[in-house]
Amino acid sequence: MIGSLLHLRTWSVYRRASPSAKTVRTERPDGGIGADAPIQTASEDRLRRGDFANRIAGVLSERSLHEGRVFAIRGEWGFGKSSLKNLITEQLDARSDGADWLDFNPWQWGNADAISRALFGQIADLLGSKHSDKAFARAEALRHYGAILTGVGAPLKAAGGSNSLISAVLTNASVIAIASAIGFDLPTAAKVATVLAILSVGTPLLGRVLSYFGHDRSGEPLDKVRKELEVHLRELDRPLVAFIDDIDRLEPEQIRMLLRQIKANANLPNIVFVLLFQPSIVERALDPVANGDGRAFLEKIVQASFDLPAVPVSIVHRIFEEELSELAGLHAIEANGFSRTRWGNTFVGCIQPMLRNMRDARRLISSIAIHMPLHMAGDMFEVNIVDFLLLETLRVFEPGLHAALFRERDLVLQEQRLSGYSSMDADRAAAERLLEIVSKERRAIIQDALKDLFPPLEWAYGGTSYADGFHSGWLTTKRVCTARYFPRYFELQTPAGEISEHRFATFINATATKEGLAAAIADLQADDLLPSLVARLDESVDQLPVENAAVLLPGLFLIAQKLVGLRDLNPFNSPWLSAWRATSWFLKRIPENERGDLAFEALRQTEALSIAAILIHLSDPADRQEDDEDDFESALHLGTVEAMKGEWLRLMRSRAADGDTLISEPDLVPLLYRWGKYAGSLDAPREWMMKTVKTDKGFAAIVTRMMGRVASHSSGDRVSTSHNKFDKSTIEDFIGIELAKTRCDAINPTEFPEHEEALRTLHISLEMWLGLRGRDPLDF
Repeated sequence: MIGSLLHLRTWSVYRRASPSAKTVRTERPDGGIGADAPIQTASEDRLRRGDFANRIAGVLSERSLHEGRVFAIRGEWGFGKSSLKNLITEQLDARSDGADWLDFNPWQWGNADAISRALFGQIADLLGSKHSDKAFARAEALRHYGAILTGVGAPLKAAGGSNSLISAVLTNASVIAIASAIGFDLPTAAKVATVLAILSVGTPLLGRVLSYFGHDRSGEPLDKVRKELEVHLRELDRPLVAFIDDIDRLEPEQIRMLLRQIKANANLPNIVFVLLFQPSIVERALDPVANGDGRAFLEKIVQASFDLPAVPVSIVHRIFEEELSELAGLHAIEANGFSRTRWGNTFVGCIQPMLRNMRDARRLISSIAIHMPLHMAGDMFEVNIVDFLLLETLRVFEPGLHAALFRERDLVLQEQRLSGYSSMDADRAAAERLLEIVSKERRAIIQDALKDLFPPLEWAYGGTSYADGFHSGWLTTKRVCTARYFPRYFELQTPAGEISEHRFATFINATATKEGLAAAIADLQADDLLPSLVARLDESVDQLPVENAAVLLPGLFLIAQKLVGLRDLNPFNSPWLSAWRATSWFLKRIPENERGDLAFEALRQTEALSIAAILIHLSDPADRQEDDEDDFESALHLGTVEAMKGEWLRLMRSRAADGDTLISEPDLVPLLYRWGKYAGSLDAPREWMMKTVKTDKGFAAIVTRMMGRVASHSSGDRVSTSHNKFDKSTIEDFIGIELAKTRCDAINPTEFPEHEEALRTLHISLEMWLGLRGRDPLDF
């Protein structure tokens, strides 16, 4: 309580503290965009309520020597009561005959007693702010009157002889109120703390001290004090208007206590109370003390009401669109997934129905303003802007549903739904449960929103069942319905290991020059983002600039070659697969009369044997399967294929001349087979192998390169188990089973720690193949 009283002046807003004082009004730095707050000045008034405010200011400025008045500004939450109040006070400040005013918010105070004390204290502060004898007299009279009404006098007298009441005394508003009434300045928090510490030691003296210095006259009749106060108030040259806002946010008992005090003092001369509230809430709070008719009780207190002018919802929508355009209009471009048609359908069908009043519009603008920068890098959105705006609407108005969407990722993305999917009934029921999270009135709107956001789930609501061909388009436009982009909308950041849209765009721009591309590749590799990059390239090959092919194609060769070692992670979805597939698709986009020379030159520059072998294979008629004849589409002419084979063999033989260089290739075995195919036999690669395995070091290194990994599942397992594995035919083709057994037996695996596991695994496999131990169930 003491802390609240010490900050009483900080939290109150009142006008004309001195004859020369000016009320400083500042517009919000963002012009009101992104803030759920009332407007401050007429320059922000987009509902044209200035004239209405001016007329009210004129009524409030009329002096009333005989009695005060009580007015009300009534309206629903979010319809602009506080904004109208600010327009009125601006008009009062501008008028030469304008009333003095204070802005009292009871919601900032604790219990009902604290609210009453704070109200009288703030009115007294304003009455005594002109520093004249009459002003001090008025302030003292009102403080004393308020002290009697709120029951302060008795505890102060009793404090002189009762240690048990010291806590109540020290936390009572009258400690400061009476000190101010006799002319003392209100001390700082530190001084008050010191005084209270001293008083806690000399408690028995407290009552006598206050009685002597404070003229404690709480035993005087209330009528006598009130008459003295009325005399002082009639001397005011202008009324004092107390705006009491947010009454409808109080607890019912606090509402009743506050209105009792106002009712009891409604006829104080030149004091005008203006109450701001939502009628239904206040009337309900008064029902228990008004025989169920709180409205009639309220009518006895309020002499006249100013009802907020109606705001057509069309105006709300127009203002929201204007503010949204100011906030995000520059980003409504195709590169950010914006489509005028889709936005129009989304806004009219799913967003507009949520915006019932200006508070709704402000809340949504606020959320958009806060969250939009989290999805941006420069001018680029990391997500689809329309999906973002619709999801923000759900975040603000249906937070429970918004949270459920993240939990129900598998349901809304429908990644597992294939032909004959057995869980369709369960998914349909789960989709209906999502709608049950929201009120019945909004379910039709929310269903449309979910169908808009998650097309793969549309079938569950009786809509279209989309084929897989639509997925690439959703990826291109960064839709929330794709696994790649879904987490970004909810985690508000690019997931770890994922390349951001900004960095992807930077990579694309860097393909204009060889130096720029090399630097971009190096930066992405340093951040371990090459796997994510090739996944994006695989999905977005149509975005790659063909005009930069002379630089980009060699860059794709280099990137793919760096990822060869990841080919075994997942044979159906590995970074290596994405890398060579993106390279192949890009090659086909290059004009036919240019691609052959560019492909050959890329191989010559990069010496990327693995990706070159794939591209040769895809265009080599000799590798065509009989059942592929109708579907075969060669990206390279036969002449280019043969030329690339010749260059490939030259590079391979050069690399084989340095044994260690070839051994270090992560896909050594496929390269050896490709060497034999292009050369016409395995003689050359086998000869190289025989030279290499003559030494223990060379044999151990070759064994490690020949070992692969396979995964198996046992009954009841939820995850696969990985095993080391050797291919028997590979050992036979390049070393021979007997020679391999001899060399393996002659080596102590512990002498080669980095190859020990491979050597022991080969030893077991050789014994199994030679019938020296039982057959390994994984040998197939």
